[in-house]
Parts: sequence; structure tokens; C-alpha cells
Amino acid sequence: MAKLGDVFPLVRNGASIRQTDGATGIPITRIETISNREIDRNKFGYANIIDGSKYKDYILQDGDILMSHINSEKHLGKVALYRKQGNEQIIHGMNLLMLRANPSVLFPPYATYFFETPAFLMQIQKITKKSVNQASFTVTALKEIEIPLPPLDEQRRIAAVLDKVSGLIAKRREQLDKLDKLVKARFVEMFGGINDSKLYPYVPIDNFTTVVSGGTPDRGNIEYWQGGTIRWVKTTELQNNVINDTDEKITQLGLENSSAKIVPAHSIVVAMYGQGKTRGMTGYLATECSTNQACACILPSKGVNQRFLWQYMILSYDTLRNMAKGGNQPNLNIGIIKQFPVLMPSLELQEIFSKFVEQTDQSKLTIQQSLDKLEVLKKALMQQYFG
Repeated sequence: MAKLGDVFPLVRNGASIRQTDGATGIPITRIETISNREIDRNKFGYANIIDGSKYKDYILQDGDILMSHINSEKHLGKVALYRKQGNEQIIHGMNLLMLRANPSVLFPPYATYFFETPAFLMQIQKITKKSVNQASFTVTALKEIEIPLPPLDEQRRIAAVLDKVSGLIAKRREQLDKLDKLVKARFVEMFGGINDSKLYPYVPIDNFTTVVSGGTPDRGNIEYWQGGTIRWVKTTELQNNVINDTDEKITQLGLENSSAKIVPAHSIVVAMYGQGKTRGMTGYLATECSTNQACACILPSKGVNQRFLWQYMILSYDTLRNMAKGGNQPNLNIGIIKQFPVLMPSLELQEIFSKFVEQTDQSKLTIQQSLDKLEVLKKALMQQYFG
């Protein structure tokens, strides 16, 4: 084991440069640059800097690691490894730490994988100082955290194995993304658009079906929960997925003494509020369930293909989210869902599109199963290598 301060001789914050919209010049890193654990070259800032000599000490070098140290708590410790492309110059900006390794003792890609481990992130939690809107930790505290330090050749071997698995994971996710884009393209091809088509009318959901919400039985009453068999959906379980089972179940007594209600199979569940990307996410009930009060349930109706409707709601995610109301945390409500306009081609066309989606879903299922196995493998390898 070695302290981070011993294997990273240079750990510092970036240059304080005022960035402006519409500016050009040498790119500057910002917090968003590493939001997906990789250097996103579409998320640099600019300040019309043409000559980088003034900031020569802040120009990133190949193998530098950028780390979030002042952010919302869940993003602290997030890292990205910088790989230089050609003769590019990138300035290390404020609010991201830059860690430059001693190459004689530490292989940077190996360290990057260590920074993903629960062991490291637990140490970050211990040194984090919280305030009202954000959290942070100091360079001094970070340098005291220890990293396993096998010989360099072993570090390179470990990084190579994890690179291969991570590459396959990225490939599977890319394949899933392409299939999602294919479904969207097919929809636009058939119907002329999603929320702006001129080919078919838009009909409010309330005009062709019923929308209901649910409730939460009293958590303090054990009779409402213990031994429950009635599936109970929460918004955290809505990920544009088919729901066959739920994390929690309630009893008949809990159902009768709350606003929760049984919703039939083939209903579409929409998250009206929730953290992060949750608001606007959906689920398709493969079996009857109950839900909490943050869910809106669109019940099946004879005049609409429910699978078509579900895909339409998925494709309308951004539009629906933007209809939320409220100040600091905008939410959807039953009224918004009821009045949400749905493109309404003929039932025959709905069914043709639905069959196309079913075919792509079969391909997605195969890819997802492969992705799940790869993620389990990576987790096991990380445990083996880092404990």
C-alpha cells in the first residue's frame, strides 16, 4: 500500500479562468468535462485564449487524471484519464483536481480503476465536508488515502484485463443505444415526427383512457408490509423497463388502508417526480401491481395499442419532463399526464410499429444479458484486484 501523496507528486486545482459562451481558442476543462468518467471533448469551456504560454503549467499531459473534488456529494471522487490526441493543448481549469503520477511507481490507468472501487469511494466519504448546496474535500486529505501498489508490470496487466472488459461493456451499451435510435428513426419515418407530426392528430390521454395514481401504506404499521404479496412499484424502479416484480410488496390490509390500488397488467407507469433523471421515466406492467403516489398509471384501453403508447411515452421523455411545474424541484402531476397529447395514427399502423419494436426488443434482450454478465465479471475482477 502507498499513500496517494507518495505516488502522485503533483495534485492541484486548475487555473482560474473566466469562461464565456461563444468564446473559442484553447479548450479548458470544467466539471462537466468528466461527467461520464471520460474526457468529453464536447463539454470544454473557452475564454478566447489563443496563446497557451501563460498557462503552460496547466496544460494537461498524457496520463493525467482529472478528479471531481467540489460537487454534489454523489459525484465526488469521479475521475477521467486524459489521453492526448495529436498536438492538442487543453488547459486544466478550476474545480477539478489534476493528479499526475510518478511513472516509475504508478501506471495511471491502474489508478483510474482503483478510483472506481467502493473502498476508495468510502474513503472519499470520510474526508468529505458538506455544505448546503455542495460538498468537497481537500488535497491534503486526499493525499492520505492509500492505494494498493503491486509491481508496475502487474499494474499494467490488471489495467489491460479491465480495459478489455470495459471495452466490451462500452460496445454493448453502444449497441443498445443504436437500437434505441433505430426505433426512434422508424417512428419518425412512419408517423412524420414525435411531438410535431403533421400527419396524424394528437389526442390527450384522458380522452381515450383512465389515469390513476397510488399511495404508500403507513411505514410504521408492520401489518401493512410484513408478509405482503401485492407488488408495489416505486419511481426508482421505472427505467423504461418491463416490470415483472417489485422490490417491495404490501399486504391486503396495507392496500385497503392507503391510497394504493391494484393496477392491471399492460398499464404504463410514469414517474411524476424523483431524483435526477427519474421524472418522466416509465415502466410497462407485465402483471398487476400497486404503486406509490409518485407514479401515474395509464390504464389499457381498447382503442390504442398499449405497446405503441408505451414507446410513444418513452420517445416523449424530454417533452414530458419539460412540462413539469414547481420551483427548485419541478414535478409532473396527474393533470399534466391526463392532458399529455399522444399522436394517434390508425390502430393498424400502431400495431405494425409495435411489432417492429418487439423485434428490436428481442435483440436488446440478448445484448442486455451479455452486458449484465460483463458487468458482473468486471465487479468480480475489481474485487479480486483491489479488495
